[in-house]
Amino acid sequence: MADRLVRFPGSAWAEIEALPHPLRWAVQRAIFSLLDEPVPLLAEPFPADEPLAGAYRLHLPSDGATVWYVVAERGGIEIISIQLVRVDT
Repeated sequence: MADRLVRFPGSAWAEIEALPHPLRWAVQRAIFSLLDEPVPLLAEPFPADEPLAGAYRLHLPSDGATVWYVVAERGGIEIISIQLVRVDT
């Protein structure tokens, strides 16, 4: 496993903290599981019609949330940058 870090730029962490407790915990578990597997089977390249290198959408259907994130390598470390977390409506 490569060295990996999770970053929460801008207001990403505040958005997660504002979620109701059960949903917040589910989203946090999903995000921190990216440290073991940065691109799980549920992750889709985003946008689907013109994938950007390393940009993904992780839909959590059982929890009703979606996480958008980017995976990039810098100095031999994979950086997982959480861009946006939204509750599915």
